[in-house]
Amino acid sequence: MDGDIIKHHKGLYLEDGNIALVATTRGTGGKPDEHLVFRLHKSILAKHSPVFKDMFGFPAAPDTELYEGVPLVRMTDSASDLESLLGVLYCEPVFSLKACDPNTPPRVKSILVLADKYDIQHLRELIVDRLESDWPQSLLEWDSLEAEVSSKVEACMVHGVSADRVDDEYPEPASAIQLARQCNIPKILPAAFYHLSRISIDFDWDRLRTGEASVPDEWYTGENRSARWNYLSKDDFICLLQGRARLAEYVEDNLCLQPPYTGSHLGHACSEADWSTFWHQFGKRCRRDPDILAVLRPYGESSTDSIAWKGLCFSCRAKISERTITARQQIWDRIPTFFQLQHS
Repeated sequence: MDGDIIKHHKGLYLEDGNIALVATTRGTGGKPDEHLVFRLHKSILAKHSPVFKDMFGFPAAPDTELYEGVPLVRMTDSASDLESLLGVLYCEPVFSLKACDPNTPPRVKSILVLADKYDIQHLRELIVDRLESDWPQSLLEWDSLEAEVSSKVEACMVHGVSADRVDDEYPEPASAIQLARQCNIPKILPAAFYHLSRISIDFDWDRLRTGEASVPDEWYTGENRSARWNYLSKDDFICLLQGRARLAEYVEDNLCLQPPYTGSHLGHACSEADWSTFWHQFGKRCRRDPDILAVLRPYGESSTDSIAWKGLCFSCRAKISERTITARQQIWDRIPTFFQLQHS
């Protein structure tokens, strides 16, 4: 390392450490390489990682490179990634992650990649459990999260507060998809892809927050969400577009076609004209809105007096409600098929 820049990590260079790990950042444009040295304890690293345990278990060779009297191991990981991992192992023994934080995937990415590399299972399990809790695994969990978001947006509006920052409190899909693909977390993919499928590409997470582009007025209502679109790979963007198309085709074939009018009713009967008008309006809503689960949700309650039921008798409402509840569950169950996630 002669002629290069050598730096001791401020918090992770411990004088009583018995192993030195060095991560190198290659110099560019004629600048020298920069080496960041961590001086730590073999026993602590070995306790967390069987890979480190095996590495330190070999007898020291006569020509082992030393640094200030202790063995030196040259790491292939970037200095920043290694710093993130070692910081958790040494400085955050109780590593905590906020529920539903949209910044969790970018924050934990380098940590999880190295946790996999060095087989630090307890750290992987903690991160994966948090992500799987953030992303709904069932339609009930999806509806519960959506209800929470809607309630928060409504509260903001009641108090005259801009609701756009509600987006900062709930999971962001593109970075989650990227992390799930790279680190094998398939359970979060269906909900993340569906969520991303209903977000306009005009609502880019970074551009909306940095002022790089004009912000649409509807953004401030809180009814729209944003995504880190630049995190999405080409293959996943194709999966997204194909999934949207398959979902739209399914909706057209299974929901938008008007069933025959039976004429069998209870109480105040509706007319065939009322029936046709309902299905015309229902089909328009299903085709127009990319969030089909949200479109169908109100139709699961036949007892409400929503304007959506205008002109229909209770008997017809009940039939449509039963059909809608079944359709929502079928759509949820088919999300992996729509977005080609069966083998993820």
